[in-house]
Amino acid sequence: MTRPRVGVAVLTMGDRMPGLLALLTSVARQDEAAARVVVVGNGTALPGLPEWVTVVELGPVTTFLGGGHALSMPMLEETGPWPDAFFFTHEETDLAWRAIDRGWDVLYEPQLVLQHPKTSPARHAVYYRMTARNRVWLAKRHLPAPLVPVYLGVWVALTVARTRSVAGLRAWLGGFAEGIRTSGGPRRPMRWRTVWRLTRLGRPPVI
Repeated sequence: MTRPRVGVAVLTMGDRMPGLLALLTSVARQDEAAARVVVVGNGTALPGLPEWVTVVELGPVTTFLGGGHALSMPMLEETGPWPDAFFFTHEETDLAWRAIDRGWDVLYEPQLVLQHPKTSPARHAVYYRMTARNRVWLAKRHLPAPLVPVYLGVWVALTVARTRSVAGLRAWLGGFAEGIRTSGGPRRPMRWRTVWRLTRLGRPPVI
C-alpha cells in the first residue's frame, strides 16, 4: 500500500520566530518526513530559515486601511485623488484598485505600527448605509460588467449571514438600494489582467 505524501504549510507574521523555529524542528523530527514544508510570511521577510523550507513572502496587497498609510504623489497625479462622493468606507479600496490597474503596487509594511483605540465602525450612525452604498458604487465604477452582479451577490449573502442587528440590516439594504439608484462617479472598469493580478494577490474582486 502506497503511503500518502504529506506537505506542511505554516503561516506567520514573523513576530514569533523562536516558536516558528521550534515548530520547524518538530516537523523535521517526525518519523515520516514531510514531502515539502512551506512557510508563508504574511507581510514580513523571513530570513534565517532552514534550507529545506520553501519561503513565500507576501508584501503586496489589494487594499489598505485609511488609518495609517503613505501615498505616492506621482501615483495620485496619475490615478486621481480620493473619491469625494464616498465620504466614508471603501474609499481606500477605490483608490487601491485604480492604482493597481495602472501598474502600481500597494505594499503592507508591518514594521510601521500605528496605535489606535479599539472601536467599532458601527459607532457611526451612517455606517451600515454608507458601507452598502459605497460597495455598490465601487463595483459599478471599477469592475468588468460580468463581475458586478457576482461581487454584489456575494456581499449581500455575507452581510445577511453576518449582521445580527435588524436595524443595521435594514439600513444596509437601504444603502444598497441607494447605490443601485445613484452614481458614485464615472465608470472606468479595470482591465481583466488587473482582475487576474488581484486574484493572484489573494483577493479576487468578487469577495
